[in-house]
Amino acid sequence: MDEYLETDECADTDEWLEMDVDDEGMSSCCLGNMVLIINTRGAVGTAKGAYPARFGLYGEIRTREFAFHFNPTGEIRYMRGLTRSWPHPWEWLKRSWGNDWIYYSVGLDRGQGRVKDWVGEDYLPCLSYESNAIREATPYTEPGVSTAFSAWSQVYANICCASLVGLPLDIQRFLGDVIRSNDDNALIAQARELHGIIGGRVSVLPPDTRHSDYEVIPVNIADGCLYKCRFCTVKSRAKFAPKTKEAIADQIEALKAFYGPNLQNLNAIFVGDHDALAAGGDLVAYAAEAAYTAFGFSRPQGGSPSLYLFGSCASFSKADDATFAALSALPYKVYINLGLESADDATLNQLGKPITSAMVKETLLKMVDINARYASIEVTANFLLGTTFSQDHHTAIMKLLSSLPKEAGNKGCVYLSPLVETQRREEVLPMFHEIKRHSVLSAYVYLIQRL
Repeated sequence: MDEYLETDECADTDEWLEMDVDDEGMSSCCLGNMVLIINTRGAVGTAKGAYPARFGLYGEIRTREFAFHFNPTGEIRYMRGLTRSWPHPWEWLKRSWGNDWIYYSVGLDRGQGRVKDWVGEDYLPCLSYESNAIREATPYTEPGVSTAFSAWSQVYANICCASLVGLPLDIQRFLGDVIRSNDDNALIAQARELHGIIGGRVSVLPPDTRHSDYEVIPVNIADGCLYKCRFCTVKSRAKFAPKTKEAIADQIEALKAFYGPNLQNLNAIFVGDHDALAAGGDLVAYAAEAAYTAFGFSRPQGGSPSLYLFGSCASFSKADDATFAALSALPYKVYINLGLESADDATLNQLGKPITSAMVKETLLKMVDINARYASIEVTANFLLGTTFSQDHHTAIMKLLSSLPKEAGNKGCVYLSPLVETQRREEVLPMFHEIKRHSVLSAYVYLIQRL
């Protein structure tokens, strides 16, 4: 755990004390019992570790009990406790660009295995959506966590009432941004602005966005979904319709203005909406290249950029070698996530999924082939998990995943998504572990996150 930056002056007086300034511009001072730190440089890109790394440039306010991190434009981004009442020093609260708070946990209940075994990361985003009901996770009710929100409200009120006269100008600018950006109405308005630019809220991100800690800029190149599956509660019911290149260009310029200085902390895009691959490789490549230029992804401090998109059984099967060659030539690591759902015909019919088990098998084999042939493309697939399904559904998934060639396990993975209607949730994780044991491909739980 980081040590609290305390001095006698900070603890006992309302006067600020200016501290050191390093070669990269980081500076700090005290205001009452708060330590203010600006221009802190975190990890390059979205480096992975045993906890979600703080990356890019950020500002920070610390009290004896909590640390609060802020975007370059002043919006609160992370909160963490600094005392023993906080559950774990590697656990954080994070606010998304959609204005949701998410708790990052590093622990599980006994008998459930390591976090990394079933989500692919060393930490578990505790999301509040019903479809993530694979385990009971209620960190928000723990005293140390719940008090973080009231502590932040008090810090914000103190800053708003404090005199900034005499503070260094860069600290004054930082506090001015914090005051202006963190009024509840301002945060709500910011999220609405983002959703207005892209044509609505992103109801679900691809599970592969975990590689970028879900920190993606959404660029919507098509509305709707090819399929209207009965089980799905997160996708649009609108008719599938690609956008024009002109509309996409206007959207990217609006996103550039929206994120502004925060672009230096971002290096990934989600090309949406629910089946961007169906819009064609040409349109995906156009949006990706335009975003790469507009968002400054060529900068070295941003790390290697990533591109995420959804595909369907139909759009992936239709995509030819020219499409994958064009995607492979992009200056991104490209992740394509496919919704296959089941390998059992009766279950597919029950779900209202207009595909067959033979098509699912063919798609999965093509996925293995594409992963082997293109170094910069990784294709993954989703299957459903839950107690409302027949044993035939789970048996068919295990049979298919175990029949893949051994080299398939070198790249890509499958995600198992808990169905909202699932009952007896204590039975779901053992089901997952059984499928995982049979799968040649790595297998993880799909945690639904919106934006």
